[in-house]
Amino acid sequence: MNYEKVIISTLDSFGVNRSYTGYDYVVHGLLLIIDNRNRLDCITKTLYLDIASHFHTSWNCVEKNMRTIVTSVWNSHNAELLETVFNKSNRNKKPTNKAFLRYMYDYVIRTAEDTQAEERCIPVPCPLSNECCGSLRFYCLRQSRIIE
Repeated sequence: MNYEKVIISTLDSFGVNRSYTGYDYVVHGLLLIIDNRNRLDCITKTLYLDIASHFHTSWNCVEKNMRTIVTSVWNSHNAELLETVFNKSNRNKKPTNKAFLRYMYDYVIRTAEDTQAEERCIPVPCPLSNECCGSLRFYCLRQSRIIE
């Protein structure tokens, strides 16, 4: 699965500026978490150090720049995506870096699995219009999940 594509697409949908140093830190950090979810349990002692080592910087710099990305996402005007990823309506404060990474991890995994299932699904032409039928495609997707 192409998790990096989903992560970048999500950050772009929030309107996060790619020129922020923290952008690359978040992408790399989420890929490390996807590789080993245990990194999420102690981000200060493992994750920040791994990211800092990769980018030749300090863990303090990683933490600060990731916080900038969290703030940028939280102030995003994409309310629907904020609700989907972070359940924002039930939260008043922006998430911590750890909570942000946890929510993003869950969202990326769900989205990547849904995308992969959709790609496996065979387009089904509508018997009336002979065009690809979204309802039948959704039915096919549901059936593939039941079989799995």
